[in-house]
Amino acid sequence: MRKYKIVSILVAFLMLINIAMFIIPATSQSTSVQPEGSMVVVPSPVGTWQDNFNPWNNPNNPAYMGEWLIYEPLALANPLNGEIIPWLATNWTWTTGYVNTPSGKVQTLALILYLRHDVYFTDGTPFNATAVWYTIGLEQAYPQLGQLANDVANMTIINPYELEIVFKPGQTPIILYTVLEQWIVDPAQWGKLFPIQQLPNGTIIALNKTGNPFTWSDPNPIGTGPYMLYSFSPQQIVLVANPHYWMPGEPRIKYLLYPAEASNVPADTALNNGQITWAGLFEPNIQQNFVAKDPAHYHYYFAPSSPQMVLFNDMRWPLTDPVLREAIYMAINRTAIYYLGEYGYEPPTTTPLPLPIQMLNVLNSSVLQMAEQMAPPQGNVTAALQLLESHGYKLVNGQLIAPNGTAVPTMTIMAPAGWTDWDADLSLIAQDLKQIGITVEVQTPPFSTWYNYMQTGNYWMGMIWDLITGPAPVFYFEGYLWNWWNSPGNVTPIGNTTYFNMERFNLTSSLAPSSTPANMLVYYAWGNLTNSEVENKLINDMAVLWLKYMPAFGVVYGANWYEYVNNTVTGWPTPQNYYWPAPPWESTGVTPLPVVLALHLVNQSVPEPWWYYTSQVPSSWYTSNDPFVYQTTSTSTTTTSTTISTSTTTTTTSTTTSTTTTTIVSTTTSVSTSVSTTTATVTSTVSSSSNTTLYAIIAVVVIIIIIAIVLGLRRR
Repeated sequence: MRKYKIVSILVAFLMLINIAMFIIPATSQSTSVQPEGSMVVVPSPVGTWQDNFNPWNNPNNPAYMGEWLIYEPLALANPLNGEIIPWLATNWTWTTGYVNTPSGKVQTLALILYLRHDVYFTDGTPFNATAVWYTIGLEQAYPQLGQLANDVANMTIINPYELEIVFKPGQTPIILYTVLEQWIVDPAQWGKLFPIQQLPNGTIIALNKTGNPFTWSDPNPIGTGPYMLYSFSPQQIVLVANPHYWMPGEPRIKYLLYPAEASNVPADTALNNGQITWAGLFEPNIQQNFVAKDPAHYHYYFAPSSPQMVLFNDMRWPLTDPVLREAIYMAINRTAIYYLGEYGYEPPTTTPLPLPIQMLNVLNSSVLQMAEQMAPPQGNVTAALQLLESHGYKLVNGQLIAPNGTAVPTMTIMAPAGWTDWDADLSLIAQDLKQIGITVEVQTPPFSTWYNYMQTGNYWMGMIWDLITGPAPVFYFEGYLWNWWNSPGNVTPIGNTTYFNMERFNLTSSLAPSSTPANMLVYYAWGNLTNSEVENKLINDMAVLWLKYMPAFGVVYGANWYEYVNNTVTGWPTPQNYYWPAPPWESTGVTPLPVVLALHLVNQSVPEPWWYYTSQVPSSWYTSNDPFVYQTTSTSTTTTSTTISTSTTTTTTSTTTSTTTTTIVSTTTSVSTSVSTTTATVTSTVSSSSNTTLYAIIAVVVIIIIIAIVLGLRRR
């Protein structure tokens, strides 16, 4: 009997161990397992994510958190060749409009947009002319949103998929780019908080007199894009494929995980260990640290890009003096930054202009020579001091004294925390400026803080990417010498947010003999994109103005940081087939370039179509084996567009009670539930189910062994 008691105790003990094995790993280890068919994306270190998905005012930078995979524009512009790709708009045509003014009816430009059919927001609201009308109308009612603010005189919904926009007098066809880059928000979501109304004269007014869409955090973003928000935490954002996206069979990657890396150091470590699929990171010795670990699958390509810029705050004394700004540029050793700060990846700029090196050929020989002679790549401290002294500055005991007898104060220069190459660049710049008597303190606040300071003008100097890129030189000047936000285009006050003209340069500045101000040079260049001779003259005029006033300057020609792992995910651009800009952070102004690349990628470990593998998505997202398609009728769509466009959102709510939209609302409820799920739930969905199966098998095996032992002992 004693023998059987011992065996019973042993059996009980082993069963407890087995139960512990069954339970503990399923709860504590599951969160480390990525969902099947997922991809980890790290565009750049950010510190922590802010719960803000407002497409007009996002402290995270929308490209870094995948927001441009949620919201979509009317069209895309390919920066590699200038091609315009229809997206939510399938076509457009110019026509003639008329605007009533105090002096009578004035002829002006008008644009008719033809919109894509059978597109829906992820809450079930149809995308149609009402959605475009509301989005553009919101910018008229709240001009601080920018984009097309103050540019539109009237809008008319012709039918559910055609919208006419009549522009205010003075606009030229260049405004088409701004229209096509417009992302579209859901009127059913935004209209509940910020209803608008169009008056008979075309003016659009806000009905909510206290709310402000610019400051709303939009924690539950609803768009038409290939992905939607699944979960949010300060440490990780998870996007899930939109199962009713308008492109059949897309997207083919189920989950995109965006971890919030604190700096390049942990991000590079994760990349080198194969934990990141798609990255846009700076990494020293990348060939040895990354590629050598798995040459067959670990790849990178740092395509040449536009200059990495240092912005001056032109509204803060003494940086209000262009002579001081020019001297600062001349004193900086850009070659040292190339070797010591950027590890030889990014060559020094040959001019202070914002143009990429491949576009410098647009400059005539005299302007190019003037730009190149301002300072060699290794800098020229002697010339900088001579320039300052010729304008009344003095170097006294290592301290620069301004012409008014006041010592130049200690200034700061900023870059985001954790961007290790930029942090090193700023330290080198501070050392160089000490040689001309200027003390500069390096600041590295968290990304969201840095971005906010740069946008609101609360800085002295700051390093940033080139603000606007594109297929023509005027794009690169536009970010610094134009301002859509602040009609008629002068300077945004410090404290007010802007993306264009962050340096607060006085845009009315002009050069003799030309009396054309800086912002109008940009305007005319846009209007002459089809006339290369006139356009080139305007670009050269802008370059000369830039060299005289130095609102900002290029340090090195930036690399398009891009790393990828192709052991399971394929379809990547390569140096041999660079079909699309590849960094996950890439955008031209507000054009969401990553969306095209995301739609080219395929996860080979999960056979297509992905919705056959439904263990990780709510059952309400699919019907049989097909992607869910909303049931709609043309009557419902027409009714919705008419009621919303005439006035308030209260009517919109009542519209959704119709038979057609009831299905949409019920589906939205299930999707909303999934959105509120925590990050841990996302990452444990597969692992908990698969681990449960594994441990159940182990438990059965252990029990069988124990029974066999007991039976063997009994036979003895």
